[in-house]
Amino acid sequence: MKLKEILELIGGTLFGDGETEISGISSLKDAKEGDITFLFRKSYVNLAKETKASALVVGEDIEIKELGERNILITPDPFKAYVKVAYLFAKEEEKEAFVSPLAYVSDGVTMGEGVRIHPFVYIGRGSRIGRFTTIHPFVYLGKDVSIGENSIIYPNCTVYDGVTIGNRVIIHSGSVIGSDGFGYFWDGKRHVKIPQLGTVEIGDDVEIGANVTIDRASLGRTLVKKGTKIDNLVQIGHNVTVGEDSIIVAQVGIGGSSEVGNRVIIAGQVGIRDHVRIGDDVKIGGQSGVTKDVPDRSEVTGTPHMAHREWSRLQAYLKRLPELFSKVKKIEEKIKLGEDR
Repeated sequence: MKLKEILELIGGTLFGDGETEISGISSLKDAKEGDITFLFRKSYVNLAKETKASALVVGEDIEIKELGERNILITPDPFKAYVKVAYLFAKEEEKEAFVSPLAYVSDGVTMGEGVRIHPFVYIGRGSRIGRFTTIHPFVYLGKDVSIGENSIIYPNCTVYDGVTIGNRVIIHSGSVIGSDGFGYFWDGKRHVKIPQLGTVEIGDDVEIGANVTIDRASLGRTLVKKGTKIDNLVQIGHNVTVGEDSIIVAQVGIGGSSEVGNRVIIAGQVGIRDHVRIGDDVKIGGQSGVTKDVPDRSEVTGTPHMAHREWSRLQAYLKRLPELFSKVKKIEEKIKLGEDR
């Protein structure tokens, strides 16, 4: 691929030879001849000066004279350009349809055209697999599971009975969708299990990371709406609803029957108690503990959670505690001396 073709894709201004052949994409540090690389921050200028890449994409705020003689492409948004170029070099999934003879497909399973079923997959009775969906080895699909079109389920995932998964969904290895919700009641002598009779529904264009667990509802459904992205090691409890286009970072736990709105960002290691509502466009800082409802467009941090500005102010005070403690101690000593006299 010629550099001028990449210029047509991402737009901008090229200083250099548009006929240069580009055969790969790499980081500033690891790039070699034939690669294109990207400078996202001014703080990496020194790395950019040393890169061996055949082409360098930079933002409009970069002074290109200090980068030396090389092919440089200036664009308003280098990261957006990177995403576009990355798709050019991404390896596509295999296209040929097949069902491995080493997979177990129960009676009553229906599959659309172009489906790819790898060895050692188990598909339960009455399940439905949409067109061009890929199921990788050692995936278990229970009975009456529904998976839409162009979805990918990576190895060692478990999808329990009756779960519905939409179109263009990606589920990474080790995730479990539809296991029983954590529901018990104390009868005076022991914890008695409450039957979990509901299901899980995953909307279109959702991506679920590795080792994520999403519990089925006790009644009704646990719902993850379209466009939401879930990082690794996240636990979503029974009857939770997660809205559209939200981001949930690693090691988050969401308690049962809580509701997360649209376009919410939940940073890593956040704990959300059961039966709370998180409004639309909320941002929750890392390691926060959310114990009550959070209104729309709020930014909260801390345990228990509070407005991010208030939390930042308290953190500043905490750093001064040793100094303040020392001052208070000296004041107390002076007062005591005065009393002794």
